[in-house]
Amino acid sequence: MEGNMTRLALIAVITVGFLTGCTGEPEYLEQNWTEENQLREKFYTTSQGSQLIPYEWFFALEAATSYKLISSNEQISLLGYLPDYAPDPLTNPDGLPVGFVKDEDPKTGDWIGVNCAACHTAQFVYNNRVVRVDGAPSMGNFIALYRTVRDSLDATLASRYKFSRFAKRLRLSYSESKAVYAQMQEIAAELDGTITRGVSKDHEPGFGRVDAFSGIRNEVFQHDLGIEENFRPSIAPVSYPFLWGTPDLQAVQWTGNADNPFGRNAGQVLGVLGRLDLQNPETLFESSVRRDNVFLMEQWIRELKAPQWPEDILGRIDHASAERGRAIYNKVDASGYSCASCHALKNAKGQYPLTPASDNAFGKQFVKTTNIPLAEVGTDPNAFLTIYAQGDFKTGGLASLLGGETEMFGPTLLTNIGGGVVRKLFTATPALTPQQQAVYSGFRVYAPGVTPPAYVPGYKARPLEGIWATSPYLHNGSVPTLHDLLLPPSERPSSFWVGSYEFDPVSVGYKTDRHQVRYKNIRTRLFYFDATREGNFNSGHEYGTRLSYSQRWDLVEFLKTL
Repeated sequence: MEGNMTRLALIAVITVGFLTGCTGEPEYLEQNWTEENQLREKFYTTSQGSQLIPYEWFFALEAATSYKLISSNEQISLLGYLPDYAPDPLTNPDGLPVGFVKDEDPKTGDWIGVNCAACHTAQFVYNNRVVRVDGAPSMGNFIALYRTVRDSLDATLASRYKFSRFAKRLRLSYSESKAVYAQMQEIAAELDGTITRGVSKDHEPGFGRVDAFSGIRNEVFQHDLGIEENFRPSIAPVSYPFLWGTPDLQAVQWTGNADNPFGRNAGQVLGVLGRLDLQNPETLFESSVRRDNVFLMEQWIRELKAPQWPEDILGRIDHASAERGRAIYNKVDASGYSCASCHALKNAKGQYPLTPASDNAFGKQFVKTTNIPLAEVGTDPNAFLTIYAQGDFKTGGLASLLGGETEMFGPTLLTNIGGGVVRKLFTATPALTPQQQAVYSGFRVYAPGVTPPAYVPGYKARPLEGIWATSPYLHNGSVPTLHDLLLPPSERPSSFWVGSYEFDPVSVGYKTDRHQVRYKNIRTRLFYFDATREGNFNSGHEYGTRLSYSQRWDLVEFLKTL
């Protein structure tokens, strides 16, 4: 065991060097996940039900154009994912990357999948120090991951030499090889369909983004229901949001259209190759979603705290400037708003504004969020439009369960299907009691007689704690740094490169000038972000853009303190 751990640690150090251009162990900031509670290890390795390919295949498949294994840290790093430094021999004995997990399915065997950590674990580099930030948006490129695996499968099917090496690694007999070959054909075709449903030519997400809603909707409405006409193109890649504080928010998603944590997280699983049966009456709504693990992941995130600006790494905060910035943040301008009007600060008791306890059936309170109307916030509308302006969808075999309706508004149909999935999970053996169901659902039940507030079409504003660690900014990742966000849209970068881990502590965000990225291996894989393309617009959110030069920098300095 000691020799194996030494090998894994060495691989991790080498990979950190490949990924960042320097060597050394990644450091972790204080976020309330400690060695004692082991929440980080659990978060990185717990399956929620995602099933990409059979587990052992992951360690036997070669890249399409080389002999390198797709599971190698070098190949995984090129996709923007992170190695697990010194993996725990109990929770991660195979040294999987962060957020890559083993899903043990009693019906279909073991699968490699991904969980929340793959998209919500960040890393930055400054002065040759490598820092991990748990719960921050990663640079993971989901579509590139899918394509890498699909291309590997296709190349292995097409080359008897690749397939022979693959079969030898798995010690397959001749008859087993034939069965695996047929299974590989099926999975390659299915994965190709997932890619087609999840991305369109003109809306490539690149690093750190995915069109999550389109992916989930097309998987469920087109693939799982089996109705080709239900396809809608992916038009709205969005950044992965940061997670700290999320379990306590009044509403989540960039559009502020969800509140039940269990339903939201189950839907996320279905969007990353979770399995769902919408065809067979006997097993209708059965899925691969891991009920208890989905609940536990939310509880672990509840313990996660926002990272504090590490002055020993990124430099000291100018506190005089930050105090001036605090006054600017709280000052109401000519529009009648201040930054704090939408992005609230904690009060003297350390609390954010909360919803009334009387609104909730259990007396629970949540941190208030504000949906800013589209016309007011002015940011790219596609993330909202992809949910609410895609027309009706055919209900297929579910019509009899939906009052005979053969077509239904997308969000309503998805809510109905999600409800069916959740009910199936809650009643699966051992069934949850009503009290347990309330706990799993985060107590998100309105009190009798209380009418839910009308939904405001727009984008959600929430508290900004830890915002310094979450670039690029806006819901679609169209603005590289905090300072850029305070510039008028016409002065914001119209294009930049995404995928570098090198941090700029002055403007606050990742470096985006390809020529200033020091490490060649990173330069070669960067994604060109064009903010003039639909879905990528960097317009809107003009609050603070009329500040003077010095006021902008004071406000940036204050934002470092959150």
